[in-house]
Formats: sequence, C-alpha cells, structure tokens
Amino acid sequence: MLLLVVLPVSYLPTSLQAQTIPEIIPDRYGNYYSNASNVQAEVTNSQLAAGSLWRVAVDALNCRRSANINSDVVRTYLSGELLEVEVYRGGSDEVLVNRLDKNGKPWMPVRGRNIEDVCYVRANSRYIQPFTAR
Repeated sequence: MLLLVVLPVSYLPTSLQAQTIPEIIPDRYGNYYSNASNVQAEVTNSQLAAGSLWRVAVDALNCRRSANINSDVVRTYLSGELLEVEVYRGGSDEVLVNRLDKNGKPWMPVRGRNIEDVCYVRANSRYIQPFTAR
C-alpha cells in the first residue's frame, strides 16, 4: 500500500519554495524611498540585521554625517563599491524607509565599521543602484 502525504507549501524547505522578489523601482525622479534591495550582506554582528546591498553608480559618492547636502562628508565611495545600508528595527518589523531632507529628498543610511559610524548618501538612481547577484 502506497501512502501519499501532501504538505502545504509552507512545510517545504525554503530552498524549494518559489520566491518572488519585488523589483526595486525608483520614482519618476530616480528617488528610492525604501532601502530594501534583493541582496543582503552576511550577518557579521548578531545584534544587527543583515543590511541591504547597493552599488555606487558614479565616479565618487560622498557619504555625509546626516541626511543633508550641507552636512560634513564622513567618507567617499568610488564607482562600483558596495554599500551596506542600515536596516533599523521597528517593533517586530524591519524599518526600510529612508530619511528625508528638508526638500523631501530621500537619503540612505550606510553602515561603517561600527554601529556609530553610519553616514548618509542620496537615495537616487543617478548615484546608487540596487546590487544584483549574478
């Protein structure tokens, strides 16, 4: 006698489940209001969630102390470098919304070497692109 057990898809191992990843699309001006990306960094600090990965799309990109074009430059990233964007915790959900400056333009928080070393880059497709694994 053959016994066939059918399990709901939620019981399948994750690697077998179909995964749909939403395409990351900027608004008509190229702004990214969410810092989610399809690829996340490895978790290197158990107190932090894995950050979203973004690639620098210009020759040089300034990362500023606060989400403001007039803020001091903390460091500069070069074309093609990967940025690990901070994912803040908000209750039981990750907070993936970028800060807005006084003109309503979004800025992404980029992780540095430690938790206190966060700086901000303009969240616009002219400057950064979501990283895609190939």
